[in-house]
Amino acid sequence: MINFFYLHLDKFFINITNWVTRDKYRIVGYIALAILVVAASFLPYLNLVLTNKLILFLIFMLAFIIFRVSWKIIIYVCLIFFVLAFILTITGFTTTSMFLGDFIYGFLVFVAVIYFIKI
Repeated sequence: MINFFYLHLDKFFINITNWVTRDKYRIVGYIALAILVVAASFLPYLNLVLTNKLILFLIFMLAFIIFRVSWKIIIYVCLIFFVLAFILTITGFTTTSMFLGDFIYGFLVFVAVIYFIKI
């Protein structure tokens, strides 16, 4: 049973290393663009527009764009965020659930744009 676990763990790490070696330029580009977005939030007058929530949203959008994530996977991420926001609302963390709700809305608008571009 332990050998079975180690076999799957080795396969998982081999898949990750293959992904990193295959997409190394995308990973470096993503990190560079994320740092530029964060650095732009410190510029005068841009810091009024680039709030922490918007910066985090833009970093997520960069990941979806650079790594060419399918719109179906983004919908699944929205559903997971929706369930998490529902649980957070029930437990009383309404500000966090509103934060996730804003992300869900932004992701769904992004998916709609992607979907209509492909038509």
